Amino acid sequence: MHYFFLDESIRSATPAQKKIVMAAWAVEQRMWTWNNDTADAFSLFRSPVLKPICSMLESVNGAAFAGVASLDDSLYRAGEIDSTNDVPAMKRPDLIWSMSAVFVLGTLILKLLQHSREIGTVDIYFDFKNLKPDHSEAWKKTLRELVVKSAKRFAWERSLGQLKKLNIRRIEPVKKESHLANVKNKFQMGVWAADKLCQYFDEIEPLKCPRISSIDMSESVRRTTQQWDGKSFYES
Repeated sequence: MHYFFLDESIRSATPAQKKIVMAAWAVEQRMWTWNNDTADAFSLFRSPVLKPICSMLESVNGAAFAGVASLDDSLYRAGEIDSTNDVPAMKRPDLIWSMSAVFVLGTLILKLLQHSREIGTVDIYFDFKNLKPDHSEAWKKTLRELVVKSAKRFAWERSLGQLKKLNIRRIEPVKKESHLANVKNKFQMGVWAADKLCQYFDEIEPLKCPRISSIDMSESVRRTTQQWDGKSFYES
């Protein structure tokens, strides 16, 4: 059983471009592994913060993955409303957020295979996102069905048995606290650590921590998003 913690950062990269950073990390659900006192045990509040996070992940056999996407405002279009068969209306930024989250969480499952013998039940905790109810339910369904099915197929094709029992159980928002003094439990602490992975994304590669990987997911996010504008995924 694992906890997954997810957070994102969205900011202007240039006057005509948005930069979306999404990060998630995983830890086994054991009382001694991740609890309300873990932050002090690993000195997670020490600066530079990525180093203690790396040490913590090594100690608890965890893994983290972060992706960044730079999108032109002509594609990001904050005022655009998109739709699917099961989601009548969703804002373009919310669409991009949910797609990026699916990509990052799905990739984290595969990254975790490198460090864990078996991945069974997964509980996901994320910084609250104000999605419409039908969009939220569709996003959760995608994680529980499509992501799980795809991950199991990936493992089966490579004769890996670690995902036979994979299932995503809880997917719950957590109130993120910006001030450490207000962080009260292990769930807020987990999201806080994901936030730091987003905040210091540019330092992940130079750190060379074997437990934290990162990627530029701009092309995947761009090609997926442009389909709502009537373009093929494979169109440049």
